[in-house]
Amino acid sequence: MPKPKVVLPPLVYKESPNQSARVHGADSIRLIVVHTPEGAYGPMVKYLCRSSSQVSYHGLLREDGLEFTQLVPWNRKAWHAKAYNSLSEGISAAGFARNFDVESEQARRLARVVAFRLHKRGLPARWSRDGGGDGFCRHADLQSDRSDPMNAEKWARFVLMVKAEFKRGGFRRTWGRTT
Repeated sequence: MPKPKVVLPPLVYKESPNQSARVHGADSIRLIVVHTPEGAYGPMVKYLCRSSSQVSYHGLLREDGLEFTQLVPWNRKAWHAKAYNSLSEGISAAGFARNFDVESEQARRLARVVAFRLHKRGLPARWSRDGGGDGFCRHADLQSDRSDPMNAEKWARFVLMVKAEFKRGGFRRTWGRTT
């Protein structure tokens, strides 16, 4: 029996105070950075909405892949990858890097979300291994002290999933807030 087509999950909006204007505007975005927050969905949403945390993502996908909380509008800067914040969007999959399962519904939906954001930004579905080119990457590719969202073997499989979703296309026109 074939698997059903992957779709974007329902979206909830809870604005994080941990955001700012982009230095060069929304046209400067050239990367989608994928993370795991190293924590569960509910507590992480609360944490990311506290100004004292000083961290945010554009969105966080629940462990079962069936809900996505947008925390920062797409055209604003989320605080997730230090020097790359102005050049990127940060998408996170709730949970822990060591437990990320590329066979899960969460992984399938995450691949669809990343492919959708690449499409919306006019970026290629390519792994930017060191953040030096357009495409998408792991947080671990940008900061050597990070391991998220998954190890190299799982990431290689995930890259293929994103490419397949990008090629499949059929994306909706809008999803989430831009401002």
